[in-house]
Amino acid sequence: MKPPTMNPDKDQKPKKKLDDFIRYSSLGFEMIAIMGLGTFAGVKIDQWLDLQFPAFTLGLMILAVIGAIYHAIRKFL
Repeated sequence: MKPPTMNPDKDQKPKKKLDDFIRYSSLGFEMIAIMGLGTFAGVKIDQWLDLQFPAFTLGLMILAVIGAIYHAIRKFL
């Protein structure tokens, strides 16, 4: 009588799905953190310089979005 063999493909599918879920959800949190830090820094610089127009907030928000997209592309390609 042969012992039952384990099917490696069957065990790998749930693990791969979980790995993909963790990978994509962590990317979302990283992007939010990058954009949040950029916005926070811009607000603080605008407050420190006492500017009427939020130039640094807008500039750093745009740079943070570009940086977050760059980070996402670099991480997955």
